[in-house]
Formats: sequence, structure tokens, C-alpha cells
Amino acid sequence: MEYVIIAVVSIWAVEIFLRLPVRETVNDLLRVSKKAIHTVLSPHISDHWKEKVMLVYAKKSFTSTLKLAGIILIFLALVLIPVFAVDHFKLTNQSVFLLLGTAKGLTVSTVLAMSYFWLRSRLVK
Repeated sequence: MEYVIIAVVSIWAVEIFLRLPVRETVNDLLRVSKKAIHTVLSPHISDHWKEKVMLVYAKKSFTSTLKLAGIILIFLALVLIPVFAVDHFKLTNQSVFLLLGTAKGLTVSTVLAMSYFWLRSRLVK
């Protein structure tokens, strides 16, 4: 029964991850980082303007990082709430949360999530 719950949670985690704006946030962060590196390395931009522009890039980088941290926290909360609920109501003999922390539980969860993602990407266009 524990592994059925792990399978459901793994599928749930993939669906949540695909619906959260992770890709856009990471792309924003990478775009700002590339601009900052280009600005710092450019010999055609004076130090005065580099200082001004880097403050703007630092702010954008900071907000993107905070947004990404928030997305990760939301993801973890949405994935772990069902696990804690199962453990709280003693629906299984063994703690699902503790099972997910073992090598076997992590392996099963990872393989199931990757398999589901692969199958989903083939079937859903």
C-alpha cells in the first residue's frame, strides 16, 4: 500500500512541477546573468554605467531567485501535504514519509516520476 501511495505522490509531483512556472523563472534568471556577464566583460561600457546597470541586474536577479525559491517551497508543500496526511491518519503500516527517505523509496519514486513524465510527454502534445 505504501508503494501505491508513493506512485500517486510521484505522479502528483510531476503534474505540479509541469504546471508551475519553473522554466520561465529559470530562463529569466539566466537571461539576467548573461546580460550582467556581458556588461562586466565589455570594454566599451564605462565603469560608471556598469555600476548603474549592475544594480538593476542585481535587483532582477534577486527577484527571480526569490520567485524560484517560492516556487520550490510551494512545490514541496503541495507534494508533502498528502504524504503527511496519510501518515497522520495512519492509513498505512509504515510511514510513507520515512519510506520516501530511504534509498529504495527514493529510487521507486524517481523511476516512477521519470517513467510517468516520459509517457506523458509521448501521449500529451
